[in-house]
Amino acid sequence: MLAAAILAAAQALSPAAMEFVDDATDRLIAGEDLAPDFPVRLQELPPDQRLLVIVHLRRAGFLDDVVMPVDWVMSPATPPRAAK
Repeated sequence: MLAAAILAAAQALSPAAMEFVDDATDRLIAGEDLAPDFPVRLQELPPDQRLLVIVHLRRAGFLDDVVMPVDWVMSPATPPRAAK
């Protein structure tokens, strides 16, 4: 059942959202926290993708004590940051 849910979620994620989820999963396995800029990176995703990633992060235990206002979650995506 869990494998089916993971497969369904993976099919619904855009490549950018999947990259975020993969990074978070790698950090979880390594015992690390999310990158400090994760809210900025999340804001670059469209609202539907942002919400799916937030659900994944909460289920993974990353956002237990983080409050994300609905208006922020549902706001339009911001342009990606310029690469350094």
